[in-house]
Amino acid sequence: MNKRWNQISIVLMSVLLLLTGFTPVHAEGEDFDEFLKQEWKQIMESDYTTMHFSVKDYQAMGLTKPEVTLGEISYEEFEKQVVELNASLEKLHQFDFESLNDRQKIDYQVYEDNLVNKIAESSFPNYQEMFNPYKGHHSDLSTTYTEFTFYTKEDIDDYLTLVDDYDRYMDEMIDLTAKQAEQGYFMRDAALDVQLEQMKEFIDKGEENPFIVIFNNNIDQFEGLTDEERTAYKERNQDLVLNQVLPSNQKAMEFLETMRGKRSISGSIYEYPDGKDYFNALARLKTNDEGTVQEKFDYLTKVIKDSMGYLLDIATSINYDMEEQIDDFSKPEEILAYLNNHLEGFPKGPDINYVASYLDPSVANPSVMAYYLQTPIDDVRDNVIRVNGTSDAGADMNTMYYTLAHEGFPGHMYQFTWYYSQDINPIRHDLSMIGYTEGWAQYVEKIMLNRSPLNIGAQEYNSLNVFLSYTLQAAVDLAVNGLGYSNEDLKSWLTDLGMSDAMKPEDLYDAVVDMPGQILPYGYGLAKFWELRERTESALGEEFDLEEYHLQILTNGPRNFKIVENDLKKYVESKGKTLPDEFTMFEHEHKEGIGGVNSILSFVDKYKVPILIGIVVVVVLILVLLFFIIRGIFRLIFGKKKKKKAVEEYHE
Repeated sequence: MNKRWNQISIVLMSVLLLLTGFTPVHAEGEDFDEFLKQEWKQIMESDYTTMHFSVKDYQAMGLTKPEVTLGEISYEEFEKQVVELNASLEKLHQFDFESLNDRQKIDYQVYEDNLVNKIAESSFPNYQEMFNPYKGHHSDLSTTYTEFTFYTKEDIDDYLTLVDDYDRYMDEMIDLTAKQAEQGYFMRDAALDVQLEQMKEFIDKGEENPFIVIFNNNIDQFEGLTDEERTAYKERNQDLVLNQVLPSNQKAMEFLETMRGKRSISGSIYEYPDGKDYFNALARLKTNDEGTVQEKFDYLTKVIKDSMGYLLDIATSINYDMEEQIDDFSKPEEILAYLNNHLEGFPKGPDINYVASYLDPSVANPSVMAYYLQTPIDDVRDNVIRVNGTSDAGADMNTMYYTLAHEGFPGHMYQFTWYYSQDINPIRHDLSMIGYTEGWAQYVEKIMLNRSPLNIGAQEYNSLNVFLSYTLQAAVDLAVNGLGYSNEDLKSWLTDLGMSDAMKPEDLYDAVVDMPGQILPYGYGLAKFWELRERTESALGEEFDLEEYHLQILTNGPRNFKIVENDLKKYVESKGKTLPDEFTMFEHEHKEGIGGVNSILSFVDKYKVPILIGIVVVVVLILVLLFFIIRGIFRLIFGKKKKKKAVEEYHE
């Protein structure tokens, strides 16, 4: 009923626009910039947690603080969001696109994309999972508390207000989940078991709970409090956590157990009546690409096939230790410093401060090595990368190296601070283009691996393994959740790729069923950035300049890939060339990297007999030449001595 109403509300809005004879208003550019600033202000002033994580000093930014709550979760709230988002989209469309300057046109398109994506997402509230262990609101809620920064004493008071609001918000999450489950929308039992185990560990920590430990550490580090104030804050927080937060989680656990088996389908969300439509919208949001699911799947299949040939060359390389490990660093700080000093080919970014801050052991997840905390728009200088200290001692340093390239230089931290330090409209700070941002961070991993202390074989082997892992999982996600592939369908597809012996379709299937859309921005975005680079390099040939290329990518900030492609077309055309439509993944990498080395080695192996004869002939010629040179030198020396002696005898 609620889903139906959401769809009707969108149709009614479109009908009303037609009936009123709606036409765009030709507004000035300054009006458009002000419109976007007012839209951003409305976003900030309507949600406290969004404002807190987006702005350091809300008063200096001219904002009014909204009510300090966690917000609301309900079907009615999603319906309200659809109406509000459609209203913003209508106001946006009143501006004449062609009258805007180039920067404003990009802002227009990015905001339009965000509105359309959010309208689609909010129109499917049954897929908004509260307790999914991999992507649910419950895990997001924990991050809100553990990463909450205290800039002022007011923030501490606001934080405690949010902790006091935890129980109410949890009740709303439980209520929505119950209504979803009544209609058959619920996680699989395997995912439920993971969620229940995580919640049990959270509860069992008691006074060592991260909500207590991290808060106490932050209070100790906050300057300007008396000892009495510190004690009072700590006691207040501990009381709220022990008597509200933990009991709320216990109540949620008991409720979730009663929901076991409520999922009405056995496979992927494709089996739900509206599953295909939902995943189409989800794929558009996650990839920042308007193509169909089938088009995206076919594209990634080609990308994987292209890359397999390159990986085969790497795997059969001669005299390379593919499993070589980086042993030049012992700490994440050393890796970040190394990466920061190897940014050739990237435009210079702003001078920033950054620290590798270790996660508290109470919240450290062994599967997460590090993550970047996006800075507020009014303080891009101070940056933090969280590192899992519990896994640091025994960490795979190769993985730590490219993970920090992803999160730090030239990944998220570099890309965000580079763009946010430009003169941008503040709304761009809070518009999500996850396919672009995660695609960029994945793309630069390979570049920085090629600058690591590893041998060329290990560099390429590591980077291609990561590339294929993400693109393969993204393709499987599209196939299973978007196209309805079964395990047998996956097996046939893997066989066609020549990967059936190395991959178990059941494992791939189960992973994407529990996490639809999660891997898409990483795998698809990664492929798009390398594809665009291959096409640009093919067009420009020897004129290709890596720093110029990256400048085109970065200048207009996170945006959909159609805009990125258009920007590159203009750039290539400015040099009198044309951006080709066709591409072969890693064609230029293959020629310049280990592929080129392998070609030489293959040539040597094929023609080793004539090459050996040629080498022997050259060596003999060199020896003969040396013989005549040495003989000439001896004759010259001894000839002079004989001549001198003859002259002396003559004079005598």
